[in-house]
Amino acid sequence: MITIEYAVYSIIGIYTCTIFLYTCGWLRLKTINTPADVINNNISIVIACRNEEQNISTLLIALINQTYNKENTEIVIVDDNSEDDTIKIIDNYKEKYEFIKLFKLPEAKTGKKEAIAFGIKNSQSEIIITTDADCTMENDWLYTMINYYYQFKPKLLVGPVTFKNEKNIFSQLQALEFLSLVGSGAGAIGINRAIMSNGANLLFEKSAFLDSNLHYNYTSGDDVFLMLHVKKKYKKAIQFIKSKNAIVYTKAEKSIRIFFNQRVRWTSKSKAYRDFDIIFTAIIVTLTNLALVFSLSFSIWNFTFFRTFLILFILKSIFDLSILIPVSKFFHQQKLLWLFLPLQIIYPVYIILTVIFGLIGNFNWKGRNFKEKG
Repeated sequence: MITIEYAVYSIIGIYTCTIFLYTCGWLRLKTINTPADVINNNISIVIACRNEEQNISTLLIALINQTYNKENTEIVIVDDNSEDDTIKIIDNYKEKYEFIKLFKLPEAKTGKKEAIAFGIKNSQSEIIITTDADCTMENDWLYTMINYYYQFKPKLLVGPVTFKNEKNIFSQLQALEFLSLVGSGAGAIGINRAIMSNGANLLFEKSAFLDSNLHYNYTSGDDVFLMLHVKKKYKKAIQFIKSKNAIVYTKAEKSIRIFFNQRVRWTSKSKAYRDFDIIFTAIIVTLTNLALVFSLSFSIWNFTFFRTFLILFILKSIFDLSILIPVSKFFHQQKLLWLFLPLQIIYPVYIILTVIFGLIGNFNWKGRNFKEKG
């Protein structure tokens, strides 16, 4: 039993040190407030979409309203065989704005990764920004992202993403968990140990994407696989832009089933990862949550394990809050912290199930069933 306790406390010790380093990385990132003047260079915004009739108009209006010079802007939309009125809506905007271009993904190809790759190959600019069809942003988003790129020239620029004005508790729980992911990812970049990126707000050089040759047997993950390529090839070439003007807003999933399928989809591609930082973080997070679940379960037979559970739970909560507080402050979402305790209780079981089903690789997304074989 002493050996088990020693192992458990070692795991939580490593976990707290990891979160502490990510917190330091977040605090180390400088907040960008006022962008300087920028040269009007060409930029291509690439978007993959499928069955987005309820969202695509909001995104296009946000992109049309950008303060960046329209003559230097190209919006490349690739439709992944939508079955609703998505194409009809895009066509209406395309008739009014010549910088909006619509491509249809060839029938032999399916999935977001294929759509993004197709859009990038058909784009005209060397600088690419990707976002998602269900996103929106403020008017200075594009200007801020491009300005940062031309000042610091990263090969890959990761932008902040968050949820906006979520009303119900399920959506707010998603928003709080997402803050922890964004904060950890940004913090890891802050200490030059990138572990994640988000295609909803990503800027990179077209040449870097084409050079990456992303031939993985996975339906998604182009953002993380690109990040891993850049991380391996270029030293300190990945940066996070900590600017409120650069925030992209996305939406929470409407049901537990859709949310879980999304998380399984994200996890399923982890079988292809060979990066030490990602594997280490994934293992220590999984082991920490396993330790919480098992120590609480075993306390039914031996109350000593309940003491172990409480120590683990308190330590994990303290260090999780250490990064969530500054991150939520940056996004002006401190009000979500009232859900911190419920999320901490739910999270261990949720993360274990996600890992298990992610390794199996079966999920449904956008009306299609997938099996990730690796």
